[in-house]
Amino acid sequence: MKGNYTYRLRYEKTAAVRYISHLDFVRVLNRTVRRSGLPVTYTEGFNPHPVMMVALPLSVGTTSEDEYIDIDFDEMVEEQEVLERFNEAFGGGIVVTAVKRVGEGDISLKKLDEAHYRVEVELKEPFVPDIGAFLSRDSIIVSKKSKSSVKDVDIKKDIKKLAVMATEGRFLTLSMAVPAGNEYNVKPELVVEAMDKYIEGFDVVFVQCHRTALLCEGKEFISK
Repeated sequence: MKGNYTYRLRYEKTAAVRYISHLDFVRVLNRTVRRSGLPVTYTEGFNPHPVMMVALPLSVGTTSEDEYIDIDFDEMVEEQEVLERFNEAFGGGIVVTAVKRVGEGDISLKKLDEAHYRVEVELKEPFVPDIGAFLSRDSIIVSKKSKSSVKDVDIKKDIKKLAVMATEGRFLTLSMAVPAGNEYNVKPELVVEAMDKYIEGFDVVFVQCHRTALLCEGKEFISK
């Protein structure tokens, strides 16, 4: 049946591909779409490319278990077939875990407003931070970089959740929730940077981030 159908893919980005840039990832997607052999919609013109939307690009080095992309199709296809064909075409590193045909009542990826992370931190010395004291500060000022400038911002209100999940010697695991979206977002590394700045004894050596959820007003884009 000819028409316009949008399919939403939830996928994982594993450690094997954590260091590819967003631009390289888009190139991988374009090749994957072609290899899949699925009836994907293409733009018109001299350089046609698949009509698709990535929810929120991942920072280089970050892994994830809850990424989303919407792809337009010219024909209706069974969701399971879309999942299987894309996983065969990706070939490893990126794993599609769910597919849903988008309907009128589904949330637009453009309305994404929150991201959750699990953050592994290596410290110079064993230390357990007092998260309550950190969050009770009057302000939490950090330098936030954009494409054109660097400015000091107060991210206290942006830290929606912050907790210590586990500790082992110099290593600890944090859980956090921060704003995410096209207009405004806070990277988890910025929160760790603020902790390093304001918490005495919290001296960071290395940070590894893993995105666990992308949400809109607390709701998932594909229910788990």
